[in-house]
Amino acid sequence: MVKVAIFDFDGTLANTLPDLKITINLVRERYGLAPVTEEDVLRHVNNHIPRYIELMLPELCDAEKWREAEQTYYRIYDDHYLDETVPYDGIPEMLAQLKRDGVRLAVMSNKNHEHVARMVETLFPGVFDSVWGTIPEVPAKPNPARAFLIAEEFGATMDEIAYVGDSDVDMITAVNAGAYPIGVSWGYRPAECLTENGAKVTPVDADGLYRAIVSV
Repeated sequence: MVKVAIFDFDGTLANTLPDLKITINLVRERYGLAPVTEEDVLRHVNNHIPRYIELMLPELCDAEKWREAEQTYYRIYDDHYLDETVPYDGIPEMLAQLKRDGVRLAVMSNKNHEHVARMVETLFPGVFDSVWGTIPEVPAKPNPARAFLIAEEFGATMDEIAYVGDSDVDMITAVNAGAYPIGVSWGYRPAECLTENGAKVTPVDADGLYRAIVSV
C-alpha cells in the first residue's frame, strides 16, 4: 500500500461546478457579457486561474482587463464557493478509512490557495495532512513541483505516492512526478481522456478508488 495519496480537489473530491458557473457568470455580468453554461465552464476548469479567466472571458482581449477580472473573480468566489459545492458520494468515508489505514493525505489543486484551504477544512475538517493551492512561488500543474514538495514533507519517495485526479492535467502531473496515476471517472473529464494521459486505473466510485489506492 502507498504511504501518501495526493488528491486533486475540483471534480475529484467535490463537485464545484455549480459554484464555478455562478461566479464566472457574475464576473461576466460585471463586463456586460452574456452568461455561460456549465458545459462552457467544464471545458476550461482544469486550467490555473489566470488562464481560466482568459478562456472564460475571451471578449476582453486585453491582459490588464483579464488581470482585473481575475481579482474580481476571487472576490466574488469568496461569497459563493460553498453555495452548492458538496463532496462526491462516499468520499468522506473513503478518506476516513485511508486515514485509519495510516495513509498520509494531501490536496494539490490549481485553485487559489486560500480558497482551496478553506474549502478543504469546511468539507473535510481535520482529514488532510497537507493542502496546496496555487501560490506564486511554485508552478501550477502539470508541473510536478508541488508533488515533490509534498513527498519531501512526508519523507516519501515518488513510488510510494498515488496521485488521484479527474483530468488530463492531473494525469500528466502524476506521470511527470513519477507517482502512481489514478483517474476518477466521475469528474470533469471522461475515463478515455484519463487513460490516454497515463491513468493506470479509472475507478467509478469511492469504493473503487479506495481499492485502487490500497492495492498500489
